[in-house]
Amino acid sequence: MPATPRRALLHFAFCILHSAFLVSCATVPQPQPSTQTVAHPAAGRFKILQINDVYKIEGLEGGASGGLARVRTLRQHLESDGTPVLLLHAGDALWPSVMSKYLEARPMIDVLNLLDGDAAATDRNLLVTFGNHEIEKSDDKLLLARLAESQFQWLVTNTLHCRAGAACEPFPNTIPSALLDLQGTRVGLLGLMYKQENSYAQATDVQAAARATVASLRQAGARVIIAITHEDMSDDRKLAAAVPGIDVIIGGHDHLYTQDHIASTWITKADADAKSVIVYDVTVPAEGPVRTTPLRVVVDSTIPKDPQVDAAVERWLAALSAKLGGNTALGTTRNLLEGTEPAVRGRETALGNLLADVARQQMQTDVAVINGGGIRINDNIPPGPITKYDMEGIFYYANRLVAFEVTGQQLLDMLRNSVSRADAGDGRFLQVSGLVFAYHPRDGGFLVDASDVRVGGQPLDVSRKYTVATVDYLYLYGNDDGYTLFADGTRPPKVNVGREADFRTEVEAFVTNAREIDVDVDGRIVRAP
Repeated sequence: MPATPRRALLHFAFCILHSAFLVSCATVPQPQPSTQTVAHPAAGRFKILQINDVYKIEGLEGGASGGLARVRTLRQHLESDGTPVLLLHAGDALWPSVMSKYLEARPMIDVLNLLDGDAAATDRNLLVTFGNHEIEKSDDKLLLARLAESQFQWLVTNTLHCRAGAACEPFPNTIPSALLDLQGTRVGLLGLMYKQENSYAQATDVQAAARATVASLRQAGARVIIAITHEDMSDDRKLAAAVPGIDVIIGGHDHLYTQDHIASTWITKADADAKSVIVYDVTVPAEGPVRTTPLRVVVDSTIPKDPQVDAAVERWLAALSAKLGGNTALGTTRNLLEGTEPAVRGRETALGNLLADVARQQMQTDVAVINGGGIRINDNIPPGPITKYDMEGIFYYANRLVAFEVTGQQLLDMLRNSVSRADAGDGRFLQVSGLVFAYHPRDGGFLVDASDVRVGGQPLDVSRKYTVATVDYLYLYGNDDGYTLFADGTRPPKVNVGREADFRTEVEAFVTNAREIDVDVDGRIVRAP
């Protein structure tokens, strides 16, 4: 926290005021939910504070960036003129994070319950939808327990709870839609997750669910419709085009800030872990379209932490440390090991190089590739100690190293798929070892030519065979991220099977034995003009 938090808060307020968020002095009662049908009101106003894909309650970079204590401060500031504020979370609230893994996601619910400043009250203006990670566990026990503890609204429109021998039905302690009365302005909300299913959850077609729910909310008197979604930006664009009547799409799943405007619909995604938030100031005239423009606010140390929320965060950090038995150092790094998602999912990093080098060394292959989405720390390891907690973050998911053989053409196709969504922060982006390559922006996409790739210092030969090391997740499920090589019918057979090993064990042994790591960015992946 900066030495002069009052000055920092005033600076933040100044920025908001000069971004057209004008403050009045009116005092108004808190809005209450309602389902009565009313005529269109006179001009109304409310605000939206958007977050999505928040895994770390404490924030990033040792708490210097993001963090839910700062989100509470922002909310208080936006509410300070008496205008109603909706705090909307577009999914991936419970998992994955090291804290949620070891403390069963209880810290996240505890802190979200505090974002209205009252640990005991129901927060009807905080609405959260399901992300894919909400249903990642093998059974529903922990999810149901956390839903029951929530003192806010879980808004779940198209995902049903399915139990053996019974018909699928809404998850307990969730609502399929909401119709809120914000000082006379009726606002309808729905929560949508991309189509998928597991043993206890089934997410149905997004557009069909949206079309029916939007119609129902409009019929009930909604003047503004907000869809909170958890799906790719491309699918949000399709939703806006296919379902008229949605004014704002509050999007999650993509972890990097982006926005778009399709017809009359705004679509926004904030940076993951509340590194940034999106703020809307919404004006609803008596007649005519809703007026609003999103504003991205970077959440950094200039915004003070709310003391009550920060105290809760510190208590949970202490509980995690006790659970892990301390945070011992395994070795040190001479260079910055970047692990934030924009880095490992979009360019070469020293951390990615370290992991890929260890994989190639252990599996004794020509090349190693590690998908950026599998590096879960979403934080940087500064020069100095590499700790047990760092390893927990990097290896949130257990993976074994495997190896297989490909042709040069297949390797080239993998590299092309790797960079195909380099600007979207997609987990398919590969960190590499044993090769160097360049890619070029072209016609709205990216191009990798065979002449751009060198393996072991030699030009890529598209007809030659190469051995490749990777993690078993990519080998088994890479087809889901566009690596068609790993489809069930085309997956190449393994090689060097006797060297397969737990990835985390090998990296920890490498760091411990080396004592000091000197891996840095060395030009393996180049984005050419």
